[in-house]
Amino acid sequence: MTARGTFRTLPADWAQRPMTDPDLFEGVVDLVVPDTVRAVGGLALLLCHADGRLMQALTMESVNAATPPVEAESHLTDALADAAGSGVPAVVVVIARPGSGSATDHDLALRRASVSASGGTPIRLLGVALAVPGGVTTLATTPGSEAA
Repeated sequence: MTARGTFRTLPADWAQRPMTDPDLFEGVVDLVVPDTVRAVGGLALLLCHADGRLMQALTMESVNAATPPVEAESHLTDALADAAGSGVPAVVVVIARPGSGSATDHDLALRRASVSASGGTPIRLLGVALAVPGGVTTLATTPGSEAA
């Protein structure tokens, strides 16, 4: 896991740049996933344009830190299918929860569920992040990798 920045370190042109830019990925997640969501826990979907720029952020209230990964994957699959049906080409999945910024087994299971759910849609998964109060960490989406 790496910590590259907060919303305070975002460049002025961040909205014109893709979420795949490692210099702003965590800062944008920090900006758009509020501490209120992190305190309760849940998933956020950052819907993106084809070029990777942020389009809109959505919070999934049906999923929280206690949701079993299999159930979370089902909710994610439905949400991503709806987004794909609306023409959304890319997404970032954010696991928001209270606690430390170290990825737990549950976080890693939710990451795997995110990769699996996106694989069944035409939506490109640009990344997965863990957002806790006070910090954001990028989680690798490559099978077998535990962190970026």
